[in-house]
Amino acid sequence: MKGELEKPRADELDEKMVADYLRHHADFFERHQGLLVELRLPHEAGAAVSLIERQVKLLREQRQQLKNKLGTLIRNAQYNEELSQRLHELTLVLLKAGDLKQLLEVLKAQMLDRFNADAVAIRLFRTPQNDYSGVEFVGQDELPVRRFERVFAAEEPLRGRLSPDLLEELFETAAADIASAALIPLGDNDKPLGVLSLGSYDPERFHQQAGAMFLRSLGEIFAGVIKLHLPHEAD
Repeated sequence: MKGELEKPRADELDEKMVADYLRHHADFFERHQGLLVELRLPHEAGAAVSLIERQVKLLREQRQQLKNKLGTLIRNAQYNEELSQRLHELTLVLLKAGDLKQLLEVLKAQMLDRFNADAVAIRLFRTPQNDYSGVEFVGQDELPVRRFERVFAAEEPLRGRLSPDLLEELFETAAADIASAALIPLGDNDKPLGVLSLGSYDPERFHQQAGAMFLRSLGEIFAGVIKLHLPHEAD
């Protein structure tokens, strides 16, 4: 009985010794090339294949995996380059706006037409000293402003599914159709200007890992242009 219990451990030790030896003597099969043809390995289909055939199969699979990774990197690079170009063009368009109302209208149109948002909502956190007809401001002392505190506290723009009441507050009649959204801070914690909200009918469009850098850049660009039309808010 004792010998039967000890034998598997000896076998395991022998296998480990063989594996270690081959690992440290990579030229073993070069010096014993006949073994490469003689060794047969089990195959998924039930037939046996030679060690060389198995190696060729593994190398082909690894090559395909590398090709897939390279293709993904190339597609991501092309996509990022396209986004960068569109952000540049958006900046030029926003800078041409004659006043704050036109600026907001241009941004909404761009988000809907060129950036494929299904809904856009902008809330500015100031009571304007001048007459900005048609612009929706939210006074600093009002409850909706406090709902957005975590947007400015977060390191990245918030993405995902919003609460029904916040969706309704932002997107109004379109709220029921919004499956995912992004909340982008305009300004920073010290001087918050407002929040830009983008909504989508696709639940996967604004998930937690979606385009934080692009959304952050968008918010910084828009906040900078807003300040041009709010001279009393400029630094």
